[in-house]
Amino acid sequence: MSKAFTKEDSGGEEALLPPRVRSASGEERYITAEGYRALQEELAALSVPLSREQKEAQALTAEGVARQRAHRARQVAAILEEVRVVADVPDETRVFFGAWVTLEDEEGEETSYRIVGVDEADVKEGRLSVESPLARALLGKEEGESVRVERPRGAIEYTLTQVSYRPPAS
Repeated sequence: MSKAFTKEDSGGEEALLPPRVRSASGEERYITAEGYRALQEELAALSVPLSREQKEAQALTAEGVARQRAHRARQVAAILEEVRVVADVPDETRVFFGAWVTLEDEEGEETSYRIVGVDEADVKEGRLSVESPLARALLGKEEGESVRVERPRGAIEYTLTQVSYRPPAS
């Protein structure tokens, strides 16, 4: 494991995972009902004792699988205690927390995201943190409106082509 991911002054306990993301504003952290259930399921899976094979593999690894699992379990339990599940939608025609949005960029390319809490965000999976610049720009907007977002490689404009509070058909 890279030294960049360890703590040398922690009495031997390594920082196995990055610290939990905190709300930039210091305000209450929100999560969707689906995100909350996913964390509950992860915690339940982490609470299952290791199999004999997993214990043997643990003995062969420097990091210690059990220690990683225990650390993540503590992390997930803390998140579950700190977040507030948001299920209410004030206006289904506008973008609020939990909305699925479809955006069209300047070249006509479409991208879809769900606006979620920082603890469940994963852009590669289409879950955009409500604290991200794009999500902040979209909040309160309705279909047909445009937003301009500054990025490191330059500004981009998106047109909001769809807002929904139901998962897209798979």
